[in-house]
Amino acid sequence: MNIAKSAAFTVVFLFGMLVCEFAWADPAADYAKLPLCQLNAEGTGLAVEPCRTAPAKSPMPRRPVPQIVQRMPDLKRAPPLAMPAAPPSPSMQSLLDRPHAPVPVTGCDTAGCIGANGVRYNNAGGGVVSPSGKVCNRSGAMIQC
Repeated sequence: MNIAKSAAFTVVFLFGMLVCEFAWADPAADYAKLPLCQLNAEGTGLAVEPCRTAPAKSPMPRRPVPQIVQRMPDLKRAPPLAMPAAPPSPSMQSLLDRPHAPVPVTGCDTAGCIGANGVRYNNAGGGVVSPSGKVCNRSGAMIQC
């Protein structure tokens, strides 16, 4: 009975070694050991099977490809844009006139104030209005229209 167990153990051990060898085998190393593929004398098949393919040439030759250059389409230019009209220039008289200087106030009542030039400025809302209807600014003892 001991011999049967020993023989069975040996068979299982050898089978295990074979499986481990197959599991740990390097496929790249096995492929590198194969001969290069070549055609047989008739040219109808491979001379030896299995075989490995030949390594690529270094540098790889470039295959010629016809160069096709197409013309760019002719584009029409956009018409030039007209420049906007310049605003009218101010008249020379308006350039020569001085802006209205502030007028000192000589006296005020509830309806308005009288300026040093003798013109009455009436109160309107929160500001002052000149006799011609212009809105004026009052700042302390000065009025400017």
